[in-house]
Amino acid sequence: MKKIGILLMCISLLVGCIDTAFYAVGKYRFENEISSYWDLADKASTIKQKSIYVDKFVFSLENYGMSGKYNAIFFKTPNNSFDYNIVALKTLQQRLHEIQKMDITSFQYQTAIQQITQQEQGEAYQMIKVFKGIWWKENYPLLWNWICGIQVTLCVILLIVGFCIFLCDV
Repeated sequence: MKKIGILLMCISLLVGCIDTAFYAVGKYRFENEISSYWDLADKASTIKQKSIYVDKFVFSLENYGMSGKYNAIFFKTPNNSFDYNIVALKTLQQRLHEIQKMDITSFQYQTAIQQITQQEQGEAYQMIKVFKGIWWKENYPLLWNWICGIQVTLCVILLIVGFCIFLCDV
């Protein structure tokens, strides 16, 4: 019976280690291939540089084949749709291009900058979350959202059961 307990614990730990390794690789890939551009746009202090990074971010998203995908399996809505969120992102991209042509001393320019800042700081978080979720679901489905939660829960239960079997062997 102790062997069964040890086996269950080993399986649980092995799955946990494999998941951790795939998560590290997936996180690096997403940051390297997509989200770094958004992070750089957020850090950029000029509209021109911000626009360049947003252009690269949009390009990388569009070329990753997520069109028509959702950050959901069952309850698909426009809010968790790639297509609707990319449209919202493109309005930001377009606004950045428009702002570059404005007089930087004008009230119109200052208002536009304020709108861009608000969008980046608050509303964009949910949009980025959708893109990230879709990317994980398409590339590492076992590490996506609630599927990962179920898997981790099962690994923990398996580890506890294996430990109990190991300790309670008569």
